[in-house]
Amino acid sequence: MRLDYRFISVDLLRAYKELVDYKELEEITGLDTQILWRYIRKGVKPNSKKAASLFNKLTSREIVEGLIKRELVELENGIYSLYRIAYNIPLIKILSYIALKEFREYRINAVATVESDGIPLATRIADVMNAKLVVAKHRPEIGAKGYHQTSYVSRDPPVYTMLFTPVDILTKKDRVLIVDDLINTGKTSRAMIQLIKAAGAQPIGLFSIIGIGDSWFRVISRDLEKIYVTLVIMELQKA
Repeated sequence: MRLDYRFISVDLLRAYKELVDYKELEEITGLDTQILWRYIRKGVKPNSKKAASLFNKLTSREIVEGLIKRELVELENGIYSLYRIAYNIPLIKILSYIALKEFREYRINAVATVESDGIPLATRIADVMNAKLVVAKHRPEIGAKGYHQTSYVSRDPPVYTMLFTPVDILTKKDRVLIVDDLINTGKTSRAMIQLIKAAGAQPIGLFSIIGIGDSWFRVISRDLEKIYVTLVIMELQKA
């Protein structure tokens, strides 16, 4: 997939400007405010070399981790609220370009997620990757010809959770990127992998905003070619 760095770099700068001021954006990009203002407000595009450099800076893990940490709210003892991230439009835009950067060589043509908090990010990623969007739901979709279904045991509280996708939404030609806002045990992503395989499609990778610990990696890694988690939070051992 060939990227239009000139367009994307300006789009990223505009997203960043919604989250930080010009002074911080100067520090991130190494460009002075006057140049940044021309790109952001006047629509002037950098040359291809500078645009590619901007793209790499603005999608770097270190910088984006900082943006995520600002919005992440820890409720108690390792329980996090991602509301200020999952529905943050500028941040979602930035994350979608990271997904594009990391998975553009994998010929992704479908993006799959589970309702509901992962939908905004998955929708944006599907858009920038020109891929179809698949949303697994907890109840069968009315009017569908049939369903693929699977279940897993949720941890808190322990209960069986069902997932359904229409039988005709994925085909054997589809190469699927799974998108999740947060991955903890890996059970939800594992269930998505099962649904994708049931449809005859190929699960290729997973993109997640936040990962808690690393136990999830063993649950899903053998079935995927690539996993990218923007921010991994290692759990502290309890006394």
